[in-house]
Amino acid sequence: MYRDAFLPIYEKYHDDETDPYLESLDSLNKKWQQPSSKFYFFEKEKQRLGMIRVITSSTGNDARISPLLILPKYQGHGYAQLMLEQIEHLYPTVHRWHLDTIAEEPKLIHLYQKMGYIQDLDRHVQILPGMHIVFFTKIRH
Repeated sequence: MYRDAFLPIYEKYHDDETDPYLESLDSLNKKWQQPSSKFYFFEKEKQRLGMIRVITSSTGNDARISPLLILPKYQGHGYAQLMLEQIEHLYPTVHRWHLDTIAEEPKLIHLYQKMGYIQDLDRHVQILPGMHIVFFTKIRH
């Protein structure tokens, strides 16, 4: 599922250093076992459509989403938005949500902005020429 979801991004950018498509099973298992890290699968009619990982701070007031993935055949149907809404409800003590995404992917930028995330315009990282990571925060009161 992980590889299927990230293959199109890998094929587009050929990022051999940071692309989740190339992440090893050992690395994923280590993330799975971290006490501050939880993975959630999103299903519809017993079919897995996507997954989201939430990493919480020691205080429980901050959380980071990394990654959020939807299998390609289910993209564009509002499932990512639904996943974000459901995850936020699962963590009522989290007041600041953080995530990052690829600046050159307008659909991803639009999704996060639509969900109330604000881009930190002073912070970005170039991964490759034509591929930059941008950072978002959502503050809940």
